[in-house]
Amino acid sequence: MREISKEFYGEVSIVARIRFAIEAENAEEAEEKLFNANCPMSLVDDNNNPVCEISEIEWHMVDKASQGNVQESDLDDFYIEEE
Repeated sequence: MREISKEFYGEVSIVARIRFAIEAENAEEAEEKLFNANCPMSLVDDNNNPVCEISEIEWHMVDKASQGNVQESDLDDFYIEEE
């Protein structure tokens, strides 16, 4: 007899580092483009099948990482430089 699937709910926090290259007239325009961008997100398995329905995403880009005794790994100050 097959067990009936149950539905679970929860929250997870994600820390990511995104390396980028962007075209703009100047650094201010590039920064504005980045901080006004959208970042669609989904969680998929190894076969690219969705593993859950995401009901809400709250995110922001970090311009200045928190300083102190505890710092999140992969969380650094924002920087942009011309090539």
